[in-house]
Amino acid sequence: MLARTLRIFIAMTTRCTAKSSSGLATATTTKQAPAATAAPSSANSFYRRTLPSSCVAFSSAKGRSYFASAMKHGGLKSFFPLMEQHTTQAEPAFCGISTLVVVLNAFAVDPRRTWKGPWRWYDESMLNCCVDLEQIKKSGITLSVFDCLATCQGLSTSIHYVDHSDSTLDDFRRAVERTCVERKCCSKKESVGENVKDLLVVSYNRKVVGQTGSGHFSPLAAYDKESDSVLILDTARFKYGAHWIKLPLVYEAMQPQDPDSGRSRGYVILSMEEDGTSPGLPSSLLLQSRMAQNHYRQEYKQFLNSLNHEITWEEVVKFWTEDGSEPKHIFQAAHPRVRPRENDHEEIDKIAQVRDLIAKLIPTESGITFPEVSSCGVNRGRSIDLKPAEGIFIMYLASMDKSHRTAIIFNEVVSASDFARQQLLAEADLVQYAIEISDNETVQRYSVSKESKCSHCSN
Repeated sequence: MLARTLRIFIAMTTRCTAKSSSGLATATTTKQAPAATAAPSSANSFYRRTLPSSCVAFSSAKGRSYFASAMKHGGLKSFFPLMEQHTTQAEPAFCGISTLVVVLNAFAVDPRRTWKGPWRWYDESMLNCCVDLEQIKKSGITLSVFDCLATCQGLSTSIHYVDHSDSTLDDFRRAVERTCVERKCCSKKESVGENVKDLLVVSYNRKVVGQTGSGHFSPLAAYDKESDSVLILDTARFKYGAHWIKLPLVYEAMQPQDPDSGRSRGYVILSMEEDGTSPGLPSSLLLQSRMAQNHYRQEYKQFLNSLNHEITWEEVVKFWTEDGSEPKHIFQAAHPRVRPRENDHEEIDKIAQVRDLIAKLIPTESGITFPEVSSCGVNRGRSIDLKPAEGIFIMYLASMDKSHRTAIIFNEVVSASDFARQQLLAEADLVQYAIEISDNETVQRYSVSKESKCSHCSN
């Protein structure tokens, strides 16, 4: 059965390779456009690069032997779910968020909002809770921002910087075995690719492994114990295809310092619960915490830290308004999301349920009358028409400890669906997380627009 499975997989790989070669031949015979609108000449453009000797191409004879050995020794636990979702990054600096998209779709995490038409599916455009996408196009992301993005999408993360005080070579090897190698339980192996609850992403320096470029993110999909090699599913497939690299060399490639974080690069273990649900924070329906707004959240965190008691509703209102009559940039601290499409009745209903619950829970004893709409134009009329009082109330919930806000949201006197309660709790959790990381040194760097060349993800 093993031999038959391997023959089928190799045959499929060979057919795909032949098809790609044929496509290249057609492209090279296409008539060149006039000079005024011509594409870059061959001297200024690239189609793939030859892998250095330190890397073994996945589809090569040696690469296939590594694959066969990994299958024999149970080192393909992560391979199949990741390969099913393997994609090519949409932008040169998108390696980090494209890698996360592959992982989220491999875990079958429901983004709970539509992608195209009625379909719910993760793509890079959804991953902007910790940093603006336009900024990522310019400068990529660091390991800590990747960790933030993964947390915001509901994954549990374990981040490891590869310096000797945090993660040794043996630690990394154990992480690889945990995520890539099937366990033996009760004299039976787990089915390959099934029940995968942990996946591994590496952030490394391409130069160390002999490739062009600098910082890069990739999912790590397999481990061949015999050759001590790991399979890198490179999302920059326009440059390098999937390939094997010796495990110690990957560890070495994670050691150089990232100039923007001031730390080494490293790896992140991303996890799901045993029942297949994500243990972290679900997606927001109402708000998003953009990186450009981070200084407002940082200012608010400083205010919270200055208090020697748990904040009150009146204090939150006073901070975010001027005498309760004029919003003070509340939606610049947490921006309303874009409205769902008119025919997306499910999403519209979910938003309505959460807003109805907020309306029932907002304190009325303060006697403050809020304006119906914010005085500032938010997303040019495309955003959900949240009222300032709604945004301030979510901020109020995010400012208290979780047990307190849970008690408020799940008050049995107030009628609401379980979904609305859980989602409002998630909205507050997400805002609280954004406030907590607002003074993180790496996150603060991303609050300021950069025009410099990408150093995090250089392809």
